[in-house]
Amino acid sequence: MKYLTSRFLLIPFVALVLTVSSPATSTVLACPMCKAANEEDDAKPRAYMYSILFMLTVPATIVSGVTFSLFRMSRSETDALREAGLSNDPTSADSGEESES
Repeated sequence: MKYLTSRFLLIPFVALVLTVSSPATSTVLACPMCKAANEEDDAKPRAYMYSILFMLTVPATIVSGVTFSLFRMSRSETDALREAGLSNDPTSADSGEESES
């Protein structure tokens, strides 16, 4: 299970590092309207750009948080059932089978 959790965390980290360190990020150009707006010295276009970034990250953060909390609740529920002996998992130590003598 530890392998799955570490792999679950490693894949997004590697994707983030590859995205940020990509040489293509320096050559990306904005759409013509955004480019023209950013060439001005006015702070409004830059503020608009940051507001768009925040609007994109907030839903992703909320969905990730809810997904992670549901995963943890499911895992704790499974552990509680296993400890109570109500699990149908054949690999659990308390499977309810006794050896015949």
